[in-house]
Formats: sequence, structure tokens, C-alpha cells
Amino acid sequence: MKTNPKRETPSLLTNLSNQNPNNSVDLGYPKGFRGYRLRMQYNQQISFISNIEDQAKKSSLSFLKESLTVKRIEFSPPRKCEMPIILKPKALKQAPLESISSSQEICKLRNESLPNNNSRDKHEEEIKRKSASQQPTPKTFTDRRKEMYIRKTLIANPLKVPKPLTKISLREALRSQDWVAKAKPELDRIWRKLLNRSNGVEILVGGSCQYKYYIGKGNNSRLIRRLMTSRSWWVDTSNIEEANFAWTQWKDKKLLSTFDCADTQSLSKQETIMAPSVCPVNLRLEKNQYRSVDIDDLGFQYIRNSLSYTALEPKTIDASTIKMHNKIEFNQHLTNKKGLYQSLKNYCQALNLDLLDFVPLTFHITLGEKDPEFAKFVEAFNNNFDNEKKKKSNNVWIVKPGENSNRGQGITVSSSIEEIRIIVNDTSPTKNNQNRTYIIQKYIEKPFLVHKRKFDFRCYALVTSFNGVIQGYFYSDGYLRTTSTEYSIKDVSNNFIHLTNDAIQKHCDEYGKFEDGNKLSYKDFQRYLDTHCSDKKINFISDILPKIKNLAKDSMQAAYMKLDPNRRLHCMEILGYDFMLDSNLKPWLIEVNTNPCLELSSSYLSFLIPTMVENAFRIALDPMFPPPAGKFPTSTFFENKFELVFHQETDGKELLDRLGVDFLIRDEQILSEKEELFSEDEEPNI
Repeated sequence: MKTNPKRETPSLLTNLSNQNPNNSVDLGYPKGFRGYRLRMQYNQQISFISNIEDQAKKSSLSFLKESLTVKRIEFSPPRKCEMPIILKPKALKQAPLESISSSQEICKLRNESLPNNNSRDKHEEEIKRKSASQQPTPKTFTDRRKEMYIRKTLIANPLKVPKPLTKISLREALRSQDWVAKAKPELDRIWRKLLNRSNGVEILVGGSCQYKYYIGKGNNSRLIRRLMTSRSWWVDTSNIEEANFAWTQWKDKKLLSTFDCADTQSLSKQETIMAPSVCPVNLRLEKNQYRSVDIDDLGFQYIRNSLSYTALEPKTIDASTIKMHNKIEFNQHLTNKKGLYQSLKNYCQALNLDLLDFVPLTFHITLGEKDPEFAKFVEAFNNNFDNEKKKKSNNVWIVKPGENSNRGQGITVSSSIEEIRIIVNDTSPTKNNQNRTYIIQKYIEKPFLVHKRKFDFRCYALVTSFNGVIQGYFYSDGYLRTTSTEYSIKDVSNNFIHLTNDAIQKHCDEYGKFEDGNKLSYKDFQRYLDTHCSDKKINFISDILPKIKNLAKDSMQAAYMKLDPNRRLHCMEILGYDFMLDSNLKPWLIEVNTNPCLELSSSYLSFLIPTMVENAFRIALDPMFPPPAGKFPTSTFFENKFELVFHQETDGKELLDRLGVDFLIRDEQILSEKEELFSEDEEPNI
């Protein structure tokens, strides 16, 4: 049988075998895993070529009819390198099935695509010449010296990573007028943004924006006018209706009724904005050195680090259209004696708390001695009488008007149940034609004394209702109001012993003898504790003040759903909280005043009260009425001492989830808006 001459064309596998009779081709593989991988690739290609030859010999044309086309593979010429030759497809050309007549034609196409032996030999010779010409030249002595020098230099002087700037105190930075001029606009912008996002507003300011304020008479209105005058973008007006901000001693119900109501359904939280702890403007020193300025001395952390803080989706408001009043609608649920008692009572019942942890034992009498509450009081009085008799002490109670109580008037300290019965039986109408009610409260017979005299704490709080969001702030500074006479429970008729109000104490001959204006600062009180109670190691700021702050927060939570139920746009109010301290150093909430005294009756109050009111304006007024570009209050920087303790969308939401809306708006006695509330320290200016 004659063989087909076309089939005698040597294949690549045959050529490689002829060059190496032992069928082992030495192509200079590298050692290790890489060499093993290259050998495996080469063997796979050899196996692929061998399979094609076998199939071409055994197959007929019918074998190829199963596919539509036959792909013609062209291999690229060998690469010029010392590595083994790996044949890769150069391109895929398709030949129609009809153009192939037999299996011999398939072999012909395959053989034409394979490189011949001559091209392979030329390629190997070229690789050898190139590798011989690229042999590295030996290093000279100079080259080695240079390499050693570079290596030592890198070890001795590694690449320097820029270190963070060291902080410098705000007091030191204030010495640089250039830094003050650049930093103040940035810090003012950060402060406004921090507060406005908490209120869910974004304020638009016109280029020539100018606001109008109205200030009524009474309660040191001169101080308020002086603080407003320092804001050059505000002007005074005598028409309260056209004023953007109205400050009055008493709540103007007619003005509040003209305010629009907020849409609380549109409130939604957003990612909390954290104000920086350092000023974005660095302080430049000599020789182009810079220092970052620590701004925690400004008190930003009391807002941004508060657990109550949250940011809301901002609603754009034009500043020129904003109206604001310094009183909150329906504030009597917090500032009225009976309103505060009812709010706390319902709050404690809902949360299974003991009301006696907040206020002393209290009874609200509305119908005189016929009231069921008075019967409960008589029972408590008799029980206390037996217990106190064994302790050889008195059974003393304090009776307060449930509605209007100002300057200590109408308050009676008594240990006689008959005297108390006569007082509560007076149910004549009040000045506002309302039924007269009374609060009977257990007197703290063993108070903590300062130099054997009784005292109480006056603390300040700020409540804002902006854009339908109620927030509460507690001022970290305050003062003590002392009596002028040594304490004695035996003489209950002497008000100079038991009542600390300035309106009463200033008539005493001993007034101002021991302290300037009968006032002590927190630092003065701490010095007294360190001197006279050193064995107890009491720290007022860390041991007592946090308890006072928690009582203030609980009172806000108890009444927040009743405060400003219509969510008027917009309101703010400064409140005066009074606390007592018993002999066990436990603080008690006595009352909350809607119109705390702002008179500067001592040297310490001359500093404390203006600073507190200015701080309140920085929180409530300036963010809502931002100044035009380049205008700032007269004071360069201020230290914020108001701490955010309550936010409607955090603390309020949590309370709603636990109690429900129906409970928070429920009250045993709905207080009429016709009741005008007077503070303890001031009378209405009629």
C-alpha cells in the first residue's frame, strides 16, 4: 500500500524527537516551582499536537460534519527568549466546511501553521547572542562606595512622616489678633450649624438683614436691652407686633396666638454632625510653625457630646420672617406649683418611680378640708406626729398657694393642723377669677446648713421650642441663697429663718452681714465643705450637682408633651430652679420659676446673670437670627455653660415608646390658660 507523500511531512513532535533520541528535550527550564509550571505547559502543548495528528489519521470527513465550521489555527513564531517555546494561537481564521475535501486537507492546514526547523534554529542563535551581550559588568570600587553611602544615609535619615500639630490653649491663642480675626467667623459658623441642625432648620440671611426687638418693662429690662444693643444687626422697636423678638416679663398670650404652628410630621433624623474639638484655623507662630487650638474651653462639648443630641433634616427658613417670644405656651405645667406636682406625679406613676425621690411628701388641696386629699394629709400628719414625738422633733409642714405665689407671699410654715385647716378653707377666687388651691408639703426639718443658717440653690435652665422641636438645657453655674438668721425649727413663724427669698431677707437687719447680698457661689460652697466637712470628702461638682441636673431633666421629661402643645413658631424661656439639700446631702426639687429674678443684687450676680443670659441668647437667638457677614457680638469669645439634657427626638421618643401619647397629655386637672403665673421673686409690672 502506497503512503500519501503529504502524510510524510514531519510534525513538530517528530522534529523534537529527532533532535533528542531519548525523547527528553532540554530547553533550559529554571528550577523550582516556576520551572515545574513551565514544563507542565510545554507537555500540554505537545499532547495537544499529538492528539490532533491521531484524530486526523483515524477520522473521516463525516467526523467534521458535526460542526458548522473548522477553525484554522495559526501559531505565532517562537518568542526570542531562553524560556521554552510555548506555541500560542496567533489568530482564529474560519474556513467553510464546504472548502475541505478530506482529512488530508486538515493535516495540510495544520502543518502550514507550524514553524519549521530553520526558523527555530535562527531564533535560538539570536537568543544566545543577546544574552551574551547583556552580561552584567563587575562593580568597581567606586560603585560599591556609592552604594554603601546611600544605604547608610537611608538608615540614619529615614523618610520623615509629618507629625500631628501640638495643641495650644485658647487663652494663649487669644494673644494673636490675626488668629482671632480668622478664627471667630469659623467658630461662629460651627456653633450655629451645630444648634440649627439640632433644631432641624437652615437659616437664610439677606445681605442687608436687620432684625427688630421689643423689650417690655420689669425684671431688669435694662440688662436685656444692653445685651441686645451689643448686636449691631438688631434695632429697637416699640411695636411688639412687628418685632422679630419680643422679651416681656410675663407671657403675652395674644402675641403667641399669632404665631404659626410647626409641622412635626416632617421631622426626620440625619447623620449626626460632630463639631471639631480643635479650631479649623491653626495658629501661626514664628518661622512658619503652626499649632492647633483646643476649643473645648468654649464649651462646644456640652452640646456635641450630649447623649441627647441629634441632628435633624434641615428645613430652610428665611430669617427675616421669624417671630420669637421669650415665653412658652402652657408653661404652667412646669412652672406652676400644682402643675409641677401633677406632672411629676403622673410621670412617676407611669415609670414606677417613687415621687418622694423628687419632692417631699406633697398634697394638692382643691376643695378645702372636704377634699379627699386633705383627709390623706390629716392621716399623714397624725402618723408623722407620733413618729416625730418619739424622735423629740416637730411635725412641721409648709403651705403654698397652688397658683399665684410671688416674692414669698402666701407661704406659711406651720406645725398646727388647725392653722393649716383654716388656710385651706379659704377658697375665695383669685385675681384671675380662678378657684384657689393649695399645696401642702412636708417641711425639710433637717436641712444642710452653712454657718448654722439655711440656704437653697438657684439653678438656671433654658427650654426652647423651635421648628416644633423642644429641647432643654441646664446651666452648669448657679448660686446659693442664704438666710440672715441661724436655723431653728422651734420658731416656725420667723420667715427670716425659713424663707431665702430676697424679697423677705432684704428687710432683715442682718441682711448682707455674712455674705454679699446673702449669696454664695459654688466655689464658696466647696470651700465650706472642704473646711467643715473634710472627713466626708464631698465634691459638689461631681457628687451633688449631677443629681440636681437629673432632677431638672426629669421635670422636663414629665411636662414636655404639655409644654407648647401647638408647637408655636418659635419660643424660648429661661427658668429658675430651686433645690434644697438635707442633712444627708440629698437634693430636693422645690419649685420652678417662670420669671427668675435677674436683678444684680451682689457682686457675684453682677457677673453670673449677664453671662447666663448672654449664653442663652447665643443658643436661642443668634443661630435663628444670624448676623450678616462680618458682624459679630461685641464680646470676642464666650464660654458655653449650658448643657443639653433633653431633646424631643431622643429622650422624648424613648419616653413615648414606654408610656404612649395618651398618658403624657392626660392630667388629673387641666390647667386653664387664663391662669397668669407669677414667679416667687417678682411681681407683675401693672
